[in-house]
Amino acid sequence: MTEQSNTSGQRWQVALSWLVLILFVAGVEYWIGWKSVLEPWLAFSWAQGLIALALLVLSYALRAWRMYDYFPQFLTGRWLQTWRLMLIHNALNNLLPARTGEISFPVLMKRYFNVAYAHSVSALLWFRALDLHAILTFAVFPLLIATRLRVIAWPLLLVWMLLPILVYVLRNRIEISLAGKDGKFSEVMQQALYGLPDSWGAFWRSWAMTWANWLVKLVTLAWLLGQFVPDASGNLLLTSVVTGELTSVLPIHAPGGFGTYEAGVLAPLSRIIEVKQAAMGAVNLHLFVLGSSLVGAVIGWMIPLKDRQNV
Repeated sequence: MTEQSNTSGQRWQVALSWLVLILFVAGVEYWIGWKSVLEPWLAFSWAQGLIALALLVLSYALRAWRMYDYFPQFLTGRWLQTWRLMLIHNALNNLLPARTGEISFPVLMKRYFNVAYAHSVSALLWFRALDLHAILTFAVFPLLIATRLRVIAWPLLLVWMLLPILVYVLRNRIEISLAGKDGKFSEVMQQALYGLPDSWGAFWRSWAMTWANWLVKLVTLAWLLGQFVPDASGNLLLTSVVTGELTSVLPIHAPGGFGTYEAGVLAPLSRIIEVKQAAMGAVNLHLFVLGSSLVGAVIGWMIPLKDRQNV
């Protein structure tokens, strides 16, 4: 009975996500018109587009490097395959509805490198925890310095930045406290703790590569959004991009994240910028993100499954 209800719930989620996509496409056409939305691309130079695309692909390479460093026993000498996996996984994660693309990571890790599902899922949970911590830093700090809390913004930021270190130091105690406990939260936490790196060196490298990836990606997207919304300040552009990226953690969203991503970008942007102009910028930014992930997937499919040096 439980399995049937879970399956029914999943079907409703998928159906709802497709409905959101249909409503989004129709809503944009009715409110603004897709021709008007896409018109700014006519003034966008190829050089700007290629630079932005190259920087986003670089951020994907940094993610692949993080994974390559995390699994040395499986991936050493197989960098091209690692990058192929990351590019394909990133595209599936961006395009498939309701975060179903995440499933591709353990599946591809098993297929390409024979990594056990439990091991790859635990690593993925650790990576996602680092990603969420980094992107929330970009989201929270601008809000702190723009309110009455700005006096304590830096101390709070320091405490927040120390959180991953604290979790790593206390990992054994946390594991003991969770041992034997039932519940979804306890299960996820135990699996995430299992995915923690084995050494301090590996911990610092994964953390550093996470920050490098997000710095490149968010600054690039903020600059790109500024090309469509030139009147916005750099702080506003960065905050809007961050809130857009945060929508990826939602349990339900349309294929490609259409609708939810734009809503995330619009939330801060429309408070300063005229709503239609902000909406056009949000849609075009999202189209570029999806387009870059598709280009990355094509590059990934072109990479041979076996590195030539290992053949």
